[in-house]
Amino acid sequence: MCEYLSALAEWSSKRSLRECDLFVAVGTSGTVFPAANFVRSAAYVGARTIIVNLEPINPPNPSLQEEYLGRAEEVLPRLLGSR
Repeated sequence: MCEYLSALAEWSSKRSLRECDLFVAVGTSGTVFPAANFVRSAAYVGARTIIVNLEPINPPNPSLQEEYLGRAEEVLPRLLGSR
């Protein structure tokens, strides 16, 4: 599946990914491109990569280091240290 981004949005995303140290994907199947490749780019530069989702990613993405299952509004505050 493919969802197009504007040239500026894609350029900005790639620039940010080169500098990130934490990548968190929330509520995604991880199969829609080009966003599905973002985690690979983040992992390539050494970022910690996390997915928060209701269901496991199937098939698993080897670029994702951590997977937290549950509702985002419950998981994210615990994960990010918010109350």
